[in-house]
Amino acid sequence: MLESFNHWLIFNVALVVLLVFDLLILTRKDHEVGMKEAAWLTVFWTFVAAVVGVWVYTAGNSQQGLEYVTGYVAERALSIDNLFVFIVIFGYFNLPKQFQAKGLLFGIVGALLARALFIGIGVAVITAFSWFLFILGAFLIYTAYKLAFAGEQEVDPSKNITVRLAKKFMPVSTEYDGTKFFTKLNGVRAITPFLLVILVLATTDVVFAIDSIPTVFGITDDPFVVWSSNAMAVLGMRPLFFLLVGMVRLFRYLQYGLAAILGFVGLKMIVEESFHDFHVIGELGDIYLSLGVIIGILAGSVLMSMILPNNEEDEHALAAESEE
Repeated sequence: MLESFNHWLIFNVALVVLLVFDLLILTRKDHEVGMKEAAWLTVFWTFVAAVVGVWVYTAGNSQQGLEYVTGYVAERALSIDNLFVFIVIFGYFNLPKQFQAKGLLFGIVGALLARALFIGIGVAVITAFSWFLFILGAFLIYTAYKLAFAGEQEVDPSKNITVRLAKKFMPVSTEYDGTKFFTKLNGVRAITPFLLVILVLATTDVVFAIDSIPTVFGITDDPFVVWSSNAMAVLGMRPLFFLLVGMVRLFRYLQYGLAAILGFVGLKMIVEESFHDFHVIGELGDIYLSLGVIIGILAGSVLMSMILPNNEEDEHALAAESEE
């Protein structure tokens, strides 16, 4: 079992090394990340996650290995929805493309900190009050309903409480000064738009963690598996963002797929807590089943986006033709 202090130390040291590598090597120079680079980096971080998965499987056991893969796939799917919000944030602040990679890196650090906090709270609460799993399960089902039927929720960074507080305490420059957090404005120290981007990313990371952490707890209650699968999924978010920008059309039905995943995990959590000895196939077989369902839903939503017509695009095209 992966539960000793040494295992936690090894993984967290490796995580810090990977973050430093990303900061000092991969994002050292400010530049625009193209599709080719994003694809290679996505493969690299997926490979790193796979290596961790093999370690979890061999140093732990087969159940932990399967739970890690299932949690990683679920978190990776949810992170795609999060990245759509990042696109809105970058667009609102007109963040230059050459600064986006570094901005995302700071966002990833914030996401890791938020998840570490909520995982610690979740483990403590669930250990003390097992009935809390019913609340988490119901929360996931409610979130699934909102995602599927509440329509698109507009994100307005100008209403972000952290941004509003920052503007009250210090002057804010309208011009970027590279990726610096502070600059001089009329001889006075001022906040740069880049710092505002980081502040908005940090606060939205907290919201994302509230949604995603219960999902992994619905798959496993092993703290090490929850943390490692979350951390590896978050590390791969940066290149995935740049791939997503180039393939938005493939994710038109993603919100319905994510809603189905959240609903499935929430229902699974409630059923397993209600009937401790209930298994569809078996203890290990049910993990395979969960993994298959999550991958199937995700793949199905992408396939639907490719096959079914985009009525909005058709309407825009017809409107353009009529104007001509």
